[in-house]
Amino acid sequence: MYKKRHRWWTGLVILPLVVCSGMVWADKNDAQDQGKTYPPYHGPKKTVAVLPFENKARGITGNSQVGEGMTEILITELIRTNRFNLVERDVMSDVVSEQALGQTGLVTGETAVRTGQMAGADYMIKGAVTEFHYEAAGGGITLGFDRGEIGVKAKSAYVGVDVRLIDNATGQIFASYNASAKARSTGGKIGLSEDEFKVGTSVFASTPLGVATREAIDKIVVFILEENEGIPWSGSVIGFEGGEIYINRGRNSNLKEGDQLVVYKKGRTLIDPETGFNLGSRDRKLCTTVITYIEDKFSISEPGAVCRGKTIQRGDLIKLE
Repeated sequence: MYKKRHRWWTGLVILPLVVCSGMVWADKNDAQDQGKTYPPYHGPKKTVAVLPFENKARGITGNSQVGEGMTEILITELIRTNRFNLVERDVMSDVVSEQALGQTGLVTGETAVRTGQMAGADYMIKGAVTEFHYEAAGGGITLGFDRGEIGVKAKSAYVGVDVRLIDNATGQIFASYNASAKARSTGGKIGLSEDEFKVGTSVFASTPLGVATREAIDKIVVFILEENEGIPWSGSVIGFEGGEIYINRGRNSNLKEGDQLVVYKKGRTLIDPETGFNLGSRDRKLCTTVITYIEDKFSISEPGAVCRGKTIQRGDLIKLE
């Protein structure tokens, strides 16, 4: 649906890290990862909900730390790009609890739509860990969480994550991507204790599995940044009072006084009679409006002359042309 775009960030990679007496390499080792920096961004920020990653890799079934750890790493990196408002963790926790996502695994578009609407997100990011293991010279070793150490001359770690960007209004998948990464080590011993494999810790980051995880997350961020450009920004009317429009987007969305927005009347939701899927709606443009007052999480705008006589209501859409 959206064309792939090649931008400055397409070269994000990770380099060798020393582990014990050995070395760890990622497949691509052009520059050491010491905390990435991103160019300044002044455009509108989209509100995004990152759903808890599922664990589908063999050997980690039932262990929530892997999925939760990767989710937290991704959220942190998306915040650092300064291009998103991330739905707060406690809000998502309430949504996850109410929708029983842990049990459903977000397998239906309908569940995802309700989740996004409750979270107030422009779209959702859903992920599943599909690979998370070691292979050693002389035989394969699937990662486990039993205490102990394995001494081998060479080890390779594999990480794979499937990611989808989902429209919170229709459940349509905007785009999907498989991020995979591999890291190798030679020499030394690497402990396979549970403490050393808590995703997101400094100890974990220095292992081959940690390096591969970091590279996979970097690839996911690149994918999201590219696709984000083609997904429309939107907000909603909180209310229309005293000739002023109250909007649920403010300074934290990079809006400012003088910005011109467009008010749309949401059309009837179109449901496919064959599949029951939400196909979207035909929204009707009402008029333009200019922001005259702004706070962190909301703003007030003055409707243009064309808006006079128009019925503007709570829930109407706000878009950028």
